[in-house]
This record gives sequence, C-alpha cells and structure tokens, in this order.
Amino acid sequence: MIRVEQSPTAIIIGGGAAGFFGAINLARQSPQTQVVLLEAGTQFLSKVRISGGGRCNVTHHCFDPAQLVQNYPRGGKALRGPFSRFQPQDVITWFAAEGVILKTEGDGRMFPVTDDSATIVDCLTNAARQAGVILRAQAPVREVVKRDQQFLVTLKSGETLTGDRLLIATGSNPLGYRWAEQLG
Repeated sequence: MIRVEQSPTAIIIGGGAAGFFGAINLARQSPQTQVVLLEAGTQFLSKVRISGGGRCNVTHHCFDPAQLVQNYPRGGKALRGPFSRFQPQDVITWFAAEGVILKTEGDGRMFPVTDDSATIVDCLTNAARQAGVILRAQAPVREVVKRDQQFLVTLKSGETLTGDRLLIATGSNPLGYRWAEQLG
C-alpha cells in the first residue's frame, strides 16, 4: 500500500494587511505549505486602500520599541515584545526588498513615495501571488472548529476547508475574537 502525504495547509482568515503579510511570509518560509487567504468582502485590502487619506500610512519613523509603545496606551505593554522582534525598520526593509520606497513626513508618519495606497495594495497582492498564496474573496467564514490536529473552517456558502494551521487576522471584527476564544 502506497501512502500519499498531503501537503500542509494554512488558512488565513482576513484579507487585510496583517492577513496578507502573514500569508506571504508563511508561503515564503514554508513553500511546501498550501496557504489559503480568505476575505469576506469583494475586495482585498480595503482598509489599506483608504488609509492615510488614500496615501496609505504604512508605519512610523520610530525605531525604539520603548518609545514606540507609548503611542499605544491600552496595549503598549503587550506590544513591547513584538515591537522588539519586528519593528518599523523591519517594515521599511521588507517593502524596500519588494521595490517600494517609503518616505517620512515631518510628524514621523511614513508613506510610499508615490503617495498612493495602490502602491502598497499592488505590492502585497503581487507578493502573495508570487509566493503561491491562494486568494479567495467573497469567502465569509461562518464557523471555525478544531478537530484533532485540524482546523475546520466552514464558509457561509457551506464549503468546509481543512488546514493544520490557522491565522485569524480579522482586526477588530468581533467574529475573530469569538473564534479565538472558542479555540482556547
């Protein structure tokens, strides 16, 4: 009997900047993993498109994690560790490697030199496609459960996806919090 191993699958819920960034980096670091990114709406990166008045405020020109967390009074303590591991300089370097140059404004906000959020949208979309990420818009999630070592993600259409990894990148959407809570 020949056993065929199925490649690992990661499901990313949320087609915003965090979802794209997570999907791209996972696909690049683990090319044998099938990465599926789900977006409930018709358009990926919708908040990126309108951020910064349509120019896309990408990051802030502050490279000291202790100083950076002061801008987050309700989450500063929790963010200190993550900002020490991946901070604005890393964001700048990542985008530069993708061909996007950022500029700093007088107040420290950083935007693409094009002053156009489409630069960031195109960068993330192209990087995801080149990394082999499967992009699925209009794929709202109804339910997420964990059975054994697998995550079962049921879409509102009734389709169920199975993955051994799951990233919930839904921002402030209360559904994301509920799924995370249910998963423990």
